[in-house]
Amino acid sequence: MKKLMAAVLGITLVLAMLTGGTFAYMTAQAENMDNTITTGNMCIGTDPEPFLTVNGAMPGGPAYESTVTVFTNTPTKFFYKVKSVRQVGTSTKLWNAVMVQITDSVTGEVWLGNLNGLQTGWLARESGVPGGGPGNGRKINFKVWIPQEADVDAETTATIKFMFEAEQWRPAL
Repeated sequence: MKKLMAAVLGITLVLAMLTGGTFAYMTAQAENMDNTITTGNMCIGTDPEPFLTVNGAMPGGPAYESTVTVFTNTPTKFFYKVKSVRQVGTSTKLWNAVMVQITDSVTGEVWLGNLNGLQTGWLARESGVPGGGPGNGRKINFKVWIPQEADVDAETTATIKFMFEAEQWRPAL
C-alpha cells in the first residue's frame, strides 16, 4: 500500500511539474455590520456611514439608498457576491416583503428581488475587483423599500446582515 501511495504521489508531482505548477483555491468573506471590516485580504468600506439604516419605513413609502465600496488588499482575491442573512428576532412578514435592488457601478447589471432571496453571485465575475485599496474598489448601490401591498405594521422590525464574498482562483507559484 505504501508503494502504491508513493507511486501516485510521484506521478502527481511529475504531472504538476509538466503543467507548470499547481492550482490554489482560497475564499474570503466579510460582513458589513458597522463601517469598515477587514478579514484577511478583504476589506469593505461603506459610504455613507453607517452603510444602511432604515428607520420608519412603511409600505408604499420611499426607498432607502446607500452605496458600498468593496475592495481587496491584494490583487489575487476577487469580490463577487452579496447575500443577505436574516438575524434572530426578524419578522417573517417583513423579511419576505422587503424588496432590494443592487446595481453594479461598473457593468450596470442589476439584481432585483425580495431581500430573503438576495444572493447575487454575479458581481465582478469576469475579472473581480483589483487589489490595492479603496481607490481600486467597486461601488455597489443598494436600494431597499417595502411595497404598498406588504402586510406589515409600524411595530414590525427586521435586522439583516449583508455578507460580501471574495474568492481566489489562480495558478500557484
